[in-house]
Amino acid sequence: MLFHKPFKTKSNVLLRSSERKRIKGLILTQFPALTEEKLDKIYCKEIYSLKIETHSEEIVIVYMAYKLPLIFEYNSVIYPCVYLSWIEPDITPAFTTHADVLKFIRGGADLMLPGIILKNPHNKKHFGSHKKGDRVLINLSSNKAGVAVGETARSSEDLFMSGGKGKAVNILHYWGDELCKMAIEIDYPQLGKPDVCKTQEELDLELAVQLQAEEDQAQLSQALETQTLSDTVTGDGTIHGDDGGGVGNGISYAQVANNVNSTDSPVHQESETPQEDENTPEFMDKLYEYSFIKAIKSSQKKIELPMLASNFNKVHMIPACPCGYSLDIKKSSHKKLSNFLTNMANTGIIRLETNAGVLKITSVQYNHDLIRRFVDHYENGNAGPNDNANKKKEKKVEVIESYNVTAAVLPLFSQYLCKKGDPLPVKDIKKHIVDYVSKEKLQDETNKQLVHLNDLLKAVLLSKTTPEDIVISYEQLMKEVTSKMTQSYQVTMNSDQILSQYKGKMKPIDLQVATRSGNKKVTLISNLDVYGIDLKEFCKLCQHGVAASTCINMVNNAAQVQVQGNQIVFVNKLLTEKFGVQKRFIRGTELAPKKKR
Repeated sequence: MLFHKPFKTKSNVLLRSSERKRIKGLILTQFPALTEEKLDKIYCKEIYSLKIETHSEEIVIVYMAYKLPLIFEYNSVIYPCVYLSWIEPDITPAFTTHADVLKFIRGGADLMLPGIILKNPHNKKHFGSHKKGDRVLINLSSNKAGVAVGETARSSEDLFMSGGKGKAVNILHYWGDELCKMAIEIDYPQLGKPDVCKTQEELDLELAVQLQAEEDQAQLSQALETQTLSDTVTGDGTIHGDDGGGVGNGISYAQVANNVNSTDSPVHQESETPQEDENTPEFMDKLYEYSFIKAIKSSQKKIELPMLASNFNKVHMIPACPCGYSLDIKKSSHKKLSNFLTNMANTGIIRLETNAGVLKITSVQYNHDLIRRFVDHYENGNAGPNDNANKKKEKKVEVIESYNVTAAVLPLFSQYLCKKGDPLPVKDIKKHIVDYVSKEKLQDETNKQLVHLNDLLKAVLLSKTTPEDIVISYEQLMKEVTSKMTQSYQVTMNSDQILSQYKGKMKPIDLQVATRSGNKKVTLISNLDVYGIDLKEFCKLCQHGVAASTCINMVNNAAQVQVQGNQIVFVNKLLTEKFGVQKRFIRGTELAPKKKR
C-alpha cells in the first residue's frame, strides 16, 4: 500500500493553464468511460501536482483538483483515486467485495480471492480478462462507488485456476488512507448495487427503463424536428432540452462540485446546499463530538487532571460550542453525558474512572489522530458575524521537535495511552516522566532533583533489572529516556494543520547568494516546501517587499526560489515574522550585505 502510513510531500506545485489542459486530456484518454462533462464537475482552475515520498521511500506523483485527489502516477502507470470513481463507477474494471472486508483493507491487507463476489466462480468469463498488474477498482456489494484502487496480483486465468485461494489484488490506495486525509470531507455517495449483486429481475427492470427512456428521447427529437420556425418556446421550460432528471446514470455529485469550487462562488454554494436539520439526534451528536475535540485541542494547557466530567462539560465543552448553537444532551442519541464520554473513551482519546458514582477524566491522549488532525471548520464564518474566528489567520509555521515511542520505552508511556511509533513532544515527555515519578513516589526525600529507579525504569534504561538501588537526576533520566527513542520533527501550520513529518535531522531553509552574468547578485532560497510555504505566495511577497523580480527553478528535482539582488535581510525577516519559522531552521543569514559605516 502506498498511502497506508504517513508520507512526505517533497513538492506541491500549482499547474499552469497548459499543464492543466494536458492533465485533463490525460485523464480522459486513460479512462474512456469518463466523459468530459462529468470530469468538469470537479476539475477546476486550481490543479496541483504533488511529489510524494511514501513510507517505503517510493516516489508517487499525485494530481489534485483544489483539495481533491484525482489521479496518481506510480511506476509510470496512471491510477484513479476513489473520488474520481465516484463520478463514474465504470471508470475502470472492478471487483466487488463484502462490506466487512473494507476494515481489513484499511488495516493494511490486500484483497484475497475468497473475498471477491462472483456470480459463478466456476465460469471463467466472470473473472474478466485481466493481465497481471492491471489496474482495478474495488467496490462493495451494497454500493458500486469505489472504496479502493489496486493492481491485479495474477491474471484472470490464474485466478480462475487457483481454486478460490490466494491473493487477487494488491491494494495501492483506499478510501480513508493518508492521501484521503489531505482531501476535503465528502460523504460516500450511494450509487446503487453493482451488477454482480443484482437479481435478474432488477437487471430486466433497468433494461426496460433504459429502453423506455431511449424511446421517449427519440419521440422528443422527432417532435422538435417537425416543429415550425414560428413556434415559440414557453418560459416554463417545456421545450428546453434535458432537465437533468431523465436520461443518464443518475449520479449526483453536486456535493463534490460545490466543495471543489467553493472558492469561486461561495454565495452560490450556500444558496443551493441544504442545511442539516439542527433538531435531529445526528446533528446534536456531531455538535457534541466537535465541541469535545475542540475543547481538548484548545484547552489542553488548562485541563487539570483528574477532572470531574461535569466540570469538563461546563468549563471546556460548552465554551467550545460554535456561536449560534447550544449543547443539549437530551436531544442527542446519547441522552446522558456519561454515555457520550464513554463513547469517546472507547476511541482512546480519554480514560475514565468512576469513584462512588462520580465520573472523572483521568488522562487525555493529546496525540490522538482525531485531536491532531482536527480543523475548526467554523473559523470560515459559520461561528457568527461577531466571532473573532472570522478573521483570516496568518499562516504560521511551527516545527515541533518530537521523539517517537519505541519498544524500549513503551512500558513507561503506554500508561499514558501512547502506542509504538507515536510522536511525543519534549514537553510531553517531561510531563509524563514527572507524573510517573510522583505517582510511584520515586523522588528522593532529601534531594528533590534525584530519582530512585524502580524495576520498570531499570528495565527501560538498563534493559535489565538489578537489586541495586540506582539514583539519578531528573536531567539524566530525561536524557536516558530520549536516547532510547527515535527523533522526529513535525511541521504544522497555525498549530492545527499537520503538513509533514520527518525522521532524523530536519532540513533547514537554505539561503545562498550567487552571481549571475554582469556581476548581478541573486538570492536563492531552498527547502521552502519542506515547511509548507506556498512558493507562489512567497514570490509575490518578495516582489512587493523589495520590488525585485522572482522566479521558481527546479534544482535536483526540488523547487528553489530566486530573488533579484542580495535580499538575505528581507527574506530572513519575512520567514521569521510572517511565516513564524524559527531562526535555528534558517541557514545562510551571515551572507547579508555588510552595513556601510
